[in-house]
Amino acid sequence: MIYTSRFSNPALKSGTYTTVRISIGEPKFALGYYVTGEISDLMPFGLLNKYQTYPPFAEAYKRRLSAVGVDRIRRQLDSYERFNSKSHVVLLCFEDIRKPGEWCHRTAFAEWWYESTGVRIIELDDSSVPKVKQGKVSSEQPSEMNIQVSMF
Repeated sequence: MIYTSRFSNPALKSGTYTTVRISIGEPKFALGYYVTGEISDLMPFGLLNKYQTYPPFAEAYKRRLSAVGVDRIRRQLDSYERFNSKSHVVLLCFEDIRKPGEWCHRTAFAEWWYESTGVRIIELDDSSVPKVKQGKVSSEQPSEMNIQVSMF
């Protein structure tokens, strides 16, 4: 079976998965597991930061996947499934899509794969609590605190 997930999913530390990078960049943080390989045909080269919303991104990315073709991608996925027939393949990138408003190319790939083959690729369960970005805290004091009083 093939799944998608983020690099930071703690379930991957179990060592029971064949992990495959489909992100353009590599993690710069400790993973706690070994990344088996990568599939560059699934990396969103030239599409990152080009689209602000998911629908136009997904359309462009799916066009690229169609140009690569199901057969070629299937051969690559099959090679990782054969690498360790006792483990599931997990396609990895960075985004935590459990957060509201977050989206990722791995979701678009899973949609395209289902549309093209009828086979579902689901997100690997991630029971960790999503980290919420805190608002920026200013080190400056409010302006009324910066008033200088002169006695002369």
